[in-house]
Amino acid sequence: MHFESRTSTLKEILDALSNRNFNMIGVYGMGGIGKTTLVKEVGRQAKEYNLFEKVISAHVSRTPQIKEIQREIAEKIGLELAEQSHETVRAGRLLERLKKDTKILIILDDIWGSLALEAIGIPLADDIGGCKVLLTARSHDVLSSKMDCQKNIFVDVLNAKEAWSLFEKMTGDCIENGELKSVATEIVKECAGLPIAILPVAKALKNKSSLYVWKDALRQLKNKSLLGAAYSSLELSYYHLEDEDLGGEELRKTFLLIGYSYIRNVKDLLYHGMGLGLFQNINTVDEARDRAHTLVDKLKNSCLLLGGWRSEWFSMHDVVRDEEREKENEKSAKVNEKEKDAKDWESKLMKTIQANLLCGILNKASSSFYVLRVRWHW
Repeated sequence: MHFESRTSTLKEILDALSNRNFNMIGVYGMGGIGKTTLVKEVGRQAKEYNLFEKVISAHVSRTPQIKEIQREIAEKIGLELAEQSHETVRAGRLLERLKKDTKILIILDDIWGSLALEAIGIPLADDIGGCKVLLTARSHDVLSSKMDCQKNIFVDVLNAKEAWSLFEKMTGDCIENGELKSVATEIVKECAGLPIAILPVAKALKNKSSLYVWKDALRQLKNKSLLGAAYSSLELSYYHLEDEDLGGEELRKTFLLIGYSYIRNVKDLLYHGMGLGLFQNINTVDEARDRAHTLVDKLKNSCLLLGGWRSEWFSMHDVVRDEEREKENEKSAKVNEKEKDAKDWESKLMKTIQANLLCGILNKASSSFYVLRVRWHW
């Protein structure tokens, strides 16, 4: 099914693949957005339009199995690799074979970290030969910093019209029923433009004509019990939040704080973060401000935050926020079990008030009172 937003993204990818200056292109977006489906279509069209003679796809995952990736590539070019041979031997044979061709596209789906292409046996395209490589990832940083892609293309959620069209196609003619349509509209809204949420719900309701079934599905959606696949996908992104310099724990705490307290800009994150002792090894307000900007950029690059109208502003996708709330509830339950000393929270609250005073924002509607509603526990 073709959508206007996906068509423009697909064209951008094909244009990048046609550019002689690019031999490695990245596609990124949050989990469940439809990156895999998109690059499959890119591969199909790239071959149809004779951009490449061969298009080879391999799934990488969080724990890459080099031999399996080598096997997938070798099978599609008709090369036999001895199963018992060492990875480096297999890589050498693949390199030798792939260098003989000049029009091969290799799609490596679901990259989570640095991946040495030559160790697999993939030679990048140059004037002599080699391959062009198309990568998909959830994080812009993985593509730009760890894989050195020359061009990175963002895949966004479906807009409201596209989400409705996909849902309508999957559920069948029953959706034309007047009573069902109003409930269906609410269901699509709950799925928030994520194909990974829309598709299983639509399949479950396909050709169901009873209004009570649809109402029950909507109630389940609001309780999030029908969005298991979407949440599982986002959970992977959450637990993969890590940074060699900042530490994954600080990044995860920032994510939880933003989601639970509805912080929308770097300034508010700075005030709350200082009060709650979020920023580690920080001595001044300027240092804390720099850290807040860095943490927000990391979350944007991981597609867990959306960009705002200015670089200092941001928002969180509804499905992401709901998943975040689950994480915070789990954390709160653990803290309650331990009966954490109330003085610890009182101390953190005092720090928040001090930070607000320091930054000159304590007024009649002091944000320190707002922090009371954060229900934050370390």
